[in-house]
Amino acid sequence: MNDLENHFGDDASLDEQTHQTILAFLVKNSAESSTKEASLSFLNSIGNKDIIAMTHTSFWKHAHQEVPTTLFAHEKIKSKANCKACHSDVEKGLIEDDKIKNISDFN
Repeated sequence: MNDLENHFGDDASLDEQTHQTILAFLVKNSAESSTKEASLSFLNSIGNKDIIAMTHTSFWKHAHQEVPTTLFAHEKIKSKANCKACHSDVEKGLIEDDKIKNISDFN
């Protein structure tokens, strides 16, 4: 949020009110503020590394080790960053095992 004019090669600058609203949301809903097991696992797997994507954490890699890498290229998924494709409850801040789609759902 501190360098949005250089956000992954794009200018994602925002007006001050929008910037503050989004920043407040991110802080309130950060892994550091959560009691959810997955949030704590992600946070613990980061350690003191400068990781900007959940998919680069050791926890994510371990949790997804049995998922064929080709599945992430599926037309309904498209990338590792598309959590919602498989985790139907992620927008609620949840990643519950019983809410994960089966690989067969994408065949």
